[in-house]
Amino acid sequence: MSTQPDATPVLSPLVSSTRREIAVASIRSALLSGELVPGQRIKETAMAALLGISRPTVREAMNQLISEGSLVQEPYKGVRVAHPSAQDLADVAEVRVSLETLAALRIARDPHGPAMSALRTALARHLDTLRTDNDTAAGRTHLDLHRTLWEVSGNLMLAKFWPLVEAQISIAMTIDRAARDAPGRDAGLHQRLVDVIAAGEEAAITAEVRRHIAASTRPTTVVGAAAEEKMGPTPAASPAHHRKAP
Repeated sequence: MSTQPDATPVLSPLVSSTRREIAVASIRSALLSGELVPGQRIKETAMAALLGISRPTVREAMNQLISEGSLVQEPYKGVRVAHPSAQDLADVAEVRVSLETLAALRIARDPHGPAMSALRTALARHLDTLRTDNDTAAGRTHLDLHRTLWEVSGNLMLAKFWPLVEAQISIAMTIDRAARDAPGRDAGLHQRLVDVIAAGEEAAITAEVRRHIAASTRPTTVVGAAAEEKMGPTPAASPAHHRKAP
């Protein structure tokens, strides 16, 4: 894994005819694994050589990732991996708390239904991957677990919103993983989240989603403080307010 902002990543050459799409996927994979780190410069010529594709194709792929927010174009400096501020991460966390709470409450309406089954399957896949010590695969299954939460909730707008925020959520997850690199902590947080959703108590779900996202938004004390200030205090799951999700 690279730790130097301007280090050149090691990527495999491409042989597929869908070169732009695979270039995008290859760069995303490097972002998820931490091989490309926040602030790292992406050189078009070097990337084209590494992937075995033309510079215009690399440029198209990079432009797509710029539009998604994974990369940023700096005037006279070129392209770098996005390096969100503490406030940026807090803003992403605020959106996630609202929308993932909505998704979790909808899934909890039927704890034995297909949505809950799909969420458990995504969790099992992520837990299995964490045991392999494969950062790239773990980053992918982590993102897939949260994507599943949004997509199987039954709310079509949540499914449509996911692509708009996926890049920012992915960056936040990558920063958190780089700061901690604790698979056991990761496994415990996600097992608890899914278990609380399955139990179906509205107040507990609301509190756990907020707690879960705040926990993954603390790669530094500053970021954690900004996120908590933005989202507000984590509510206590008082027994008096325990009720099944509507």
